[in-house]
Amino acid sequence: MSSARKILLLFAQIFLFAVCLAQKERIGSLKRILPSLHDSARVDCLNELSEVYLGLPDWFSEKPTNIQFDSAEIFSGQAFEEATRLSYGYGLARAISLRAEILFERYNNYSETEKLSREAIIYYQASQNKKGLNRTYWRLGTALYSTSNFQSAINALDTSYYLSAQAQDSFYAFCALVVSANVYDDRGDCVRGFDKAWTLHQQIGLDTNSQWRAWETEILGNIYTYIEDYQTATKYYRQSLQGLPVYDDLTLSFAHLQQFDSAEKYFKLDVPDTSDERGLQFHLAFLGEYYLLTRSPKKALPNLLRSLRYSRYYSDANQIMRALVDIAQAYLDLQKEDSAFKYAREAMDWSKRTGNKIIIRDAFKIISSIYDSRGGADSAYTYYKQYKQMSDSVVNDQVRGKLAGYSYEQKIESLDRERKIQQMQLQRQSLLKDVLICSIIFLFVLGGIIVRNVALKRRNERLKLKHELDLQKLESDKQLSELEMQALRAQMNPHFIFNSLNSINRFILQNDRAQASEYLTKFSKLVRMILQNSQASLISLESELESLRLYLEMEALRFNYHFKYKISVQPDLDLETLRVPPLIIQPYVENAIWHGIMHKEEEGHLDIEVSGENNALLIRVSDDGIGRKRAAELESKSATKHKSMGLRITADRIAMMHNSNGKESPVIIHDLVNADGTAAGTEIIIKTPLVYD
Repeated sequence: MSSARKILLLFAQIFLFAVCLAQKERIGSLKRILPSLHDSARVDCLNELSEVYLGLPDWFSEKPTNIQFDSAEIFSGQAFEEATRLSYGYGLARAISLRAEILFERYNNYSETEKLSREAIIYYQASQNKKGLNRTYWRLGTALYSTSNFQSAINALDTSYYLSAQAQDSFYAFCALVVSANVYDDRGDCVRGFDKAWTLHQQIGLDTNSQWRAWETEILGNIYTYIEDYQTATKYYRQSLQGLPVYDDLTLSFAHLQQFDSAEKYFKLDVPDTSDERGLQFHLAFLGEYYLLTRSPKKALPNLLRSLRYSRYYSDANQIMRALVDIAQAYLDLQKEDSAFKYAREAMDWSKRTGNKIIIRDAFKIISSIYDSRGGADSAYTYYKQYKQMSDSVVNDQVRGKLAGYSYEQKIESLDRERKIQQMQLQRQSLLKDVLICSIIFLFVLGGIIVRNVALKRRNERLKLKHELDLQKLESDKQLSELEMQALRAQMNPHFIFNSLNSINRFILQNDRAQASEYLTKFSKLVRMILQNSQASLISLESELESLRLYLEMEALRFNYHFKYKISVQPDLDLETLRVPPLIIQPYVENAIWHGIMHKEEEGHLDIEVSGENNALLIRVSDDGIGRKRAAELESKSATKHKSMGLRITADRIAMMHNSNGKESPVIIHDLVNADGTAAGTEIIIKTPLVYD
């Protein structure tokens, strides 16, 4: 897999996390009490100091701490010596386990890590105190995984998970599940990989930790990559971006899908840390595979050879196999068959020891192609038969994996549905109350039609929800946020209809029949657009601007062209595919006309600008009216005061799109002033996410 092996590197980085201040305070406290301690208590304190210097996590933090390996080695060595003198089994277990951690993290010595971990486990088993045993089994599992000893790694990781669950250590239970899922993935056992992913999903539960969710979705992306379902893999890798920089995974997935524009986008985002050789081996392998997929073997080869050199240095069996078969393919593409044969043979030898079917299959295919090119028909046929046999085995694994993936998706949908239903039940009463309040506004015939449509839609959704529950919840419910957004749209549409019908009434009383007819024609067209748009949570920006222009024409006609307006759109915005909520601009335009421009004696001006900036859609509505302060004064003197429900509802809709946490308002209002300090109008900036069809 392109990223499964990275799991160990990324988990190693987790050990770099802790709160620096707390670490310093803990070290200082332990050093102060150390001179007064004796015997086993002193050994425990020395081990504790070593553990703190290693930065082993007591909680999940995003603040890096400086691991001090030298100090960790010194204190664990002192603990080992004193525990040996005292024959203190638990102290020996912890000291040896810490030494194994150091060998893994600092020296990448997997064989010694395995040896010391097993020795520590023996001491743990003979001791009454088992604290830390689950972590030692996890470290043993990661060391075995690094040497491609898959079954032994699974056994150790399963034990770590069981002990972690018993000790209620959710962090190491999570770690054990993540690594074991990747072991199954590298071994080609996707069925058990999905089982681990399901257990992981249950383990996380309703936890909102984005990092944990990112691990889960990356695992799923890896498994779907193995079964060559790159479309689904891409979906999960995109979700992983919330907490992990999985740019290389996305690059390769898009490259496999022949979507090279998207692949290049993420390719440019993947910037490696050149000082980290351990991590660089993965990045170089990724570069090589990307260039192979883009038919650039000359660019691929130096990256792959360098990755292989690092992998051999770290004795990383999984990466060695991956690099060998990729190098063989690069040489074959360059028609250097001798070199291709050499690396393919070595890849085959490695993969036969570890049982990696993908590598075996690819090596057989390369060797068969070389023999066929050289005219060795018998050898070519022999290797081709072995290639077909292994390829069929891989396909069978993939088919079983796809079936397991389908079952997994169904279970996830069922579990998530139950959680959403619980959340919906808590808020349904409030939601229904809002819908009822909105329904009162529908006083006219057209408003009544909208009420009926919305009520029928809401009723059908409730009936559909009940029906789905009776069918054992086979389909997902709509998210609660969508239901809330519909309720707000149900408020927005009748609000606009009500105001427009009042405008018609005033116009008929104040103007002649011809103008009234023209106004009613435009109004009927606008109502038809509103009815169509109200059926969708998002409509095209083109449709939204068309309805806005129609509304402005009506208002300009009604007020005898007392104002001029201009709508400007950034040229590179795709109006057909860009999606916005319906009637998101109109309330602010209406407010600018009624409360700003209409109070001016001279002709007013209204500008609407639409642009894109930093993955957001910016809509600026500016007028040269009398300003908010003067408008408020006039309204306070008026016998009829009007509170704009449309502005409040629209602001709520925009905030809901942002999932606003209150730190930044999506609607910003600026009071414009002249050089002499007098009011020059108002500017409103609406910020919504860029959403494409």
